[in-house]
Amino acid sequence: MDKYLAILQQLIQIKSVNDHEEEVAKYIADLFKGYDNVETELISSFPGRSNVLVKVKGTEKGKILAFSGHLDVVEPGEGWTYPPFEGTVVGNKMYGLGTCDMKAGVAASLYALMDILEAGTPFAGELWFIGTVGEEIGMQGAKDLVDGGHLEGVDAILISEPTKRNGENQAIFASKGSIMYTIQAEGRAAHSSMPELGINALTTLADFIRRVQDQFDAVTADPKLQNPNLGSTLNVFSVIEGGRQVNSVPDKVVLRGNTRTVPEFSTDPSIGIFEAAIAKNNQDPDRATLSLNLDQVLDPAEAATDNLLIQALKRAASDKNVRLRPLIGACELARYIHLSADIQLVVYGPGLTEKAHTVDEYIELDEYLDTIRIFKDLALDFLSR
Repeated sequence: MDKYLAILQQLIQIKSVNDHEEEVAKYIADLFKGYDNVETELISSFPGRSNVLVKVKGTEKGKILAFSGHLDVVEPGEGWTYPPFEGTVVGNKMYGLGTCDMKAGVAASLYALMDILEAGTPFAGELWFIGTVGEEIGMQGAKDLVDGGHLEGVDAILISEPTKRNGENQAIFASKGSIMYTIQAEGRAAHSSMPELGINALTTLADFIRRVQDQFDAVTADPKLQNPNLGSTLNVFSVIEGGRQVNSVPDKVVLRGNTRTVPEFSTDPSIGIFEAAIAKNNQDPDRATLSLNLDQVLDPAEAATDNLLIQALKRAASDKNVRLRPLIGACELARYIHLSADIQLVVYGPGLTEKAHTVDEYIELDEYLDTIRIFKDLALDFLSR
């Protein structure tokens, strides 16, 4: 047990709260110094925020399998029983920020690679670890690695996010897309006793909201646009801010929202609904001018469910009764799905999904150790076929 706690504790002790992933990346790269046939590379996304690639070369050419995990964590919140940045072990649990989401998955991936290296186990192909920045907000690191060609040639990626839910060991093969947006309305202020002298940004947005939501509701209800695994595209207007005071016509109002997409009605047509409604509104000089800013755009992802990667996972975790499930939320599947038409993807890792982003977050140590064993067996199985 003790052998496999040191790296996890060290990862937890590095305070990578929505930042400072470069310190984590450097720590990971240093772990592989002194090993033969290993290359490491830091790739910056923002100042002080670097992704890391670890590439372990096999004894002959073959496929490339990568384990992937994000290096950032969220804010710890208040009321922790144990210090969030220590990695306190109590019984079968380690408590700390990121133990579940997802430094245990990262540590399990690293230990799997290191154990294979230290055992001198021969294999064909390459084993990689991909450590990404900014997953919690925007998933920019994974996007930069894909867009920059840094993952070219990778055949399969296992994302080691926590996937145990309601007592079931899940493997995630699909996820909804997510469009986060801001719409600004620019009108003209006036005294509320003379509203005809102004242009009311708030009422313009009220009309816009109803018109656009009706269109999305029709998309949601259309059986031809529903995905058998992910359901329907949905839109939620979630935040509205504006106005100056109660006796003035509001001239500036900001609206924010989130659209969750499926492949049958994906990113482009969803954005098209907003753009068309804005264009129509802006033709009327008596309405406030609307503008759209896309704060985050993640495409829906649906990978194959019967490929070599998932077959290897099921064999390696035969004692876990792994069940294939879709994710109605979003994850880095949305970035990696664009690597190639035949990229093999799955999300599987230690931890209860409901413990992510919670006070007193923890990982069960026996599950963490089991995951290291599963990752090693999966890797050697996948590369041998």
